Amino acid sequence: MKNIWSIVCKNSITDQETNSFSILETLDEINVSYKDKIDLKITKMLPVSFQVVSLWFDENIKKDRKFYLTIEIIDPNNKLLKYFEQECIMPEGNKRLRVITKINGFGFTDKGLYSINLKYKCEKTSRLVSKLPIDINLTKAE
Repeated sequence: MKNIWSIVCKNSITDQETNSFSILETLDEINVSYKDKIDLKITKMLPVSFQVVSLWFDENIKKDRKFYLTIEIIDPNNKLLKYFEQECIMPEGNKRLRVITKINGFGFTDKGLYSINLKYKCEKTSRLVSKLPIDINLTKAE
C-alpha cells in the first residue's frame, strides 16, 4: 500500500456521476487575531473545520485490503496535541482509495509551524507516510 498524496483543505467534493474529485481551499496557514493576552501554557481551540484527504494505491486487487490511518497534530515544540485513527478498506478490484477525514477544531499552543502527520498501520507495522505543515500566525488586534 502506497500513499500517493495527502493534503489539508477546507472542503472536497466528489461528483457522483463521473467520480471526479475537487479539493477546495487548501489549508497551509491560519492567522489568529487576538485582543487579550494569550496563555501559551494551555491548548486553545480554533473553530476551524477542515479535511485531511489522501490517495492510496495498491496493485494487489485480488482481495480487500484493510489498514489503519492515524492522523496526529503536532505543535512547534513537537508535542502531540490530538490524534485520530480510522479503519480503511480498499475493496477487492480497486487499485486506488481516497480517504477523507473530517476534523472540527484546530488546537494550538503557540505561533509557529505545526505538523499534521499521517501514519499507515497494517498488521503490526506502523510508518509515517506524510507530514503536512500548517503555519499558525498570531497578531495582536488593536
